[in-house]
Amino acid sequence: MAKLRYRHAPTDASGPEYPSLGATFAKWRVKARDALRTLTRAEVHAYGEAVERAIVALQRSEAQRGLTPMAPKVRCASGTSHNTGEAIHEAVRKQQRDALLAWPSQARRARPDHAWREMYEAAMAEKRASAMAEAA
Repeated sequence: MAKLRYRHAPTDASGPEYPSLGATFAKWRVKARDALRTLTRAEVHAYGEAVERAIVALQRSEAQRGLTPMAPKVRCASGTSHNTGEAIHEAVRKQQRDALLAWPSQARRARPDHAWREMYEAAMAEKRASAMAEAA
């Protein structure tokens, strides 16, 4: 009989080590120890779903391990995670100051073309009037 060759050698005599996939998966592994033939069709499907859920959960945790931690959206009036009165006060002041500084550009963007033209014509008329007054 031909000797089986493994691409990856097992770590010990019992076979390769598998990651821990949770209690539900361990329960099904014990039930299926003899063979899947001993399980009913519904149990085989439940075993497959347990394997899939465990592997997906393991993949998700492995993928998130490499990601930077995400800061959850803070749901409070100040919009910050500060918890002292002074820090909250400063955060609200900064929000108000930023909103005031941003207002002129928001108003300019909201102006329609005809308003810009009217403002330009008014400024030019004022310039002409002041030039005429200086000349006289």
